[in-house]
Order: sequence, then C-alpha cells, then structure tokens
Amino acid sequence: MIAATATFAVLATEASAQATPACDPQAGEACSSTQIQTGDVTGLVDIDMSVDQVTVSTSAQGNALAGGVTAASAGLVSRQTMTGATVARSNVVVNGEADGQLSVQTTARGNYLGVTTNGATFAVDATQSATGDRVQAGTYVQAPGGRVLQGGFATSAAVANTVAMGGPSSSLTGVIDQTAQTTVFAETVADVQYIPAPATFSSQAVANSVQTNTTGASHQDLAIRQSNAASTTEARTDVYVDNAWDLTVGANAGANQAITANAGGSMLIETDQTNAGRVRADARVQTNLQGQTVLAARSVANETVAGNNDIYLKLDNTQLNSGGVEANATYVGVNGYDAYVGADAVGNAVTGYACTQCGGGDVNITNNQTNSGNVTATTSATVGSGRTAVVGANAVGNTATFYVSRPGG
Repeated sequence: MIAATATFAVLATEASAQATPACDPQAGEACSSTQIQTGDVTGLVDIDMSVDQVTVSTSAQGNALAGGVTAASAGLVSRQTMTGATVARSNVVVNGEADGQLSVQTTARGNYLGVTTNGATFAVDATQSATGDRVQAGTYVQAPGGRVLQGGFATSAAVANTVAMGGPSSSLTGVIDQTAQTTVFAETVADVQYIPAPATFSSQAVANSVQTNTTGASHQDLAIRQSNAASTTEARTDVYVDNAWDLTVGANAGANQAITANAGGSMLIETDQTNAGRVRADARVQTNLQGQTVLAARSVANETVAGNNDIYLKLDNTQLNSGGVEANATYVGVNGYDAYVGADAVGNAVTGYACTQCGGGDVNITNNQTNSGNVTATTSATVGSGRTAVVGANAVGNTATFYVSRPGG
C-alpha cells in the first residue's frame, strides 16, 4: 500500500539552494505559496581545459516551486513575481583533442512551477509575472583548433514563465495565468575545428510556456491565459565548424506556448494568448567541409497544441498577435554533401486532435485568431560544391489544424 503524499517545496535561487516545506494536504493544510524576487539572479561557468570529455550545466532561476501528488487529491494556489534579471552563461574553451562527447546546457528561468502527479486529482490556481530587465541564457564554445571526436550538443534555453504539470492516471483542473514584459534572449555560439560525429547546437527563447502531459486514465480541464507585452523574445544560434560530418543547428523562439496532452479521458482546454512583442529566431552555420548539415529557424508568436489520445476534446482558443515575427536561416558551405535549410515564421498557430479508434472521436473547437503583425521567414544558402541542397521558407499569419487519428498518431 502506498501512502497518499502531496508535498511541495519552495526553492530559492540556486546560489542559496534552500528548500522549505510549503504544505502537506494529507495533514489538512492548504497549499499556498507566494514568491517575490526583486534582485538579479546569475549563474556562470567559465572553463578552459584539455580533457577527453566536457560536461557543463549552468542554470539560473528567479522563483521556483516544485512538488508532487501521489494517490491523493490536492490543490495549490501559487503566486510568483520576478522583477529582477535572470542570467545564465556557460563559457567553454576546448583545447586539443577530446575523445568523449561535448555536453553543454545553459538554462535561465524567471518563474518556474513544476508538479508531478500519479493517481492524483490536482487543482491549480497559478499566476506568474516576469517584468525584470531580462531573462538570458548563453552557451559559448570555443575550440578553433579543437577536435571533438564523439560529437555531442550545446544548448541554451531562456524562459520567462514556465508551468509544467502531469503524470499517469491523473486529473488536472484549474487556471494558469502568465504575463511577461521582459527581454528573453537565448544564444548558442560555437567555433570548432573538427567534429566527425553527430553534433547538435540549439537555442530556445520563450516568454510564457505551459506544458501538461497526463497518461493512462486521465482528465484535463484547464484555462490558460498568456500575455506578452511589448518586448523582444529572441533565439540565436551561430556555428562555425571547419569539418563537420553530421551537424544539426536550430533556433526556436515563441512568445506564448500552451502544449497540452492527455490520454484515457476527456480533455477540456481554454486558451487565451496575446502577444505585442517582437519574436525572432536566427540560425547561422558556416562549414568548410561537411557531410550533412540540417539548419532550422522557427518563430511563432502564439502557439496552442491540445491533443487527446481518447475520444473527446473541447478546445476554446483565442489568439491575438500584433508583434513582428521573424525566422532567419543562413548557411554558407564551401565543400560537402547534403545541406537542408529551413525557416518557419507564424503569427498564430493552433492544433487540436482526438483519437478516432478509441470508441468514437469527438473534437469540439471554437477558434478565434487575429494577426496584425509582420511575419517574415527568410533563408539563404551558399554552397561552393555539394550533392544536395534543400532550402525552404514559410511565413503564415494564422494556421489552424484539427483532426482525429488512431492511437499514437
């Protein structure tokens, strides 16, 4: 027999690494948390070395609340306010030859709420506000004479407000309200001489993010409100590799994202997204010799995905974008084989689906999308000699996709 547990801990900035219990519903306590961070939070790693394997993880968070509910019913009222700057930076210099993998991950978050559920009924009332100077994550890899023989990855992620919830056999209900007016910037820059193995370099910048995922016999009934005021959200990736065998480079930017998934029960989602800021994704690659290079830039102002691997989905979606949306992908290659270059820019995007072979397939949609901002996607590919070059650019003001599918797809 598993005891019913529902315990939350309030986490301070990683510099202090303090944790204090916030509530215990099993004891009849109300789960309530208020966090206000007015100062700046900075995380920095700076290394210069000759080693076989490099693993670096740097993070900075303004406010963080994390916890879980197992075999119980619980509720949480959370208020998070971040008015300071959040900055995380990883500077990595690789000298000589590295026989192992390169792994560098840099993350900056203004506000974070994470809840794991298992056989639980959970009600949430969460408000997040990020209005500091910036939320910035930077990953910088310098190895102009270095050889990274096993490949690897280098990533950066900057998110002003984050809510992540879910687990098996769970019911999620309630309201999530996110507002942001801050510069959100993620940058990954790399200069490496030789990578004879798969390597990935990426950046992601998001103002407001909600992700839920419930599996098994589960249910969701959530209202999600997201607003990004006049500001800049930008993801930038700039990579030079003299000799790259298998290279993947990406930049992904978004103002408001609500990604919800459910299985084994009904799903009712209401989303209201508003963006007035600039959203930009910029991905650049230059190689001298290359085998395969995949380069992608994606920028979406407002994005909603509601997917139910069961028969019933009700989605009420409203999206308003007045900010500019840009996606730029630039590739320069001297000699090599295959190059794939793409840029996608979207003002408002919504996708909703349910399962047609689960005993029905019922999708009820109310959708309102308005885009008045400029949406631009550009690609540029310069190849001296090569076998294949596939280049594409797509710019869309509003896009909506609704369908039913068999289980798993």
